[in-house]
Amino acid sequence: MEWIAAVGTIVIVGIVLFILEWIGRVIRAQPETVRKWIHIAVGHWVFLALAWLEHWYVAIIPLLFFTVINLLTLRRGTGRMNQVERASYGTVYYPISLAILVLLFFEREPMALVAGSMVLAWGDGMAALVGRRYGKTFYTRGAIKRSFEGSIAMFLFSFLVLTSTFLIYELPAWIAVSYGFLLANIAALIEAVSYRDLDNIFIPLSIGALVAFAL
Repeated sequence: MEWIAAVGTIVIVGIVLFILEWIGRVIRAQPETVRKWIHIAVGHWVFLALAWLEHWYVAIIPLLFFTVINLLTLRRGTGRMNQVERASYGTVYYPISLAILVLLFFEREPMALVAGSMVLAWGDGMAALVGRRYGKTFYTRGAIKRSFEGSIAMFLFSFLVLTSTFLIYELPAWIAVSYGFLLANIAALIEAVSYRDLDNIFIPLSIGALVAFAL
């Protein structure tokens, strides 16, 4: 039954991807916008996994599946999320980073898995959406250009999801808020200095590790 549940998580994520792609076509949203909608939505897969699955080696299968599928669709340019201005391996790095989180924390430190996944989903996703829509003040690091508005969104949404995660796992409120604030700053810094799409790996793994070893 657990293997069937793992397939069920793949089906649910697939349905969500189809719906978001369809909405994007109907309202003629920019491909990058659709990409970030999907970026935010897919991170919530961890809740399905934690609710339905018991073993890391089962939970990791859907992520390996989506790694292969995302790589194939990227190569073929399938879907609006891949019709962006530049070739991006962020959709491939995303499930890889979640797979590593599952390997490390699924059975031992689920809070670290949730924290890393939610910061990647909401923090990094909203940073891109806000930066693209409202970015006015920019900074550069080599060929990478980011906006201060996006970095602020990264911090705020990371702080929100981290604090919420800690409270859900019944940590004292002062720890939830103070650690949420500290880790949100670290996440924003990592996002600011990461090269292109590698933040999809560095952000969740760094946050997951810090949560696992510090809390």
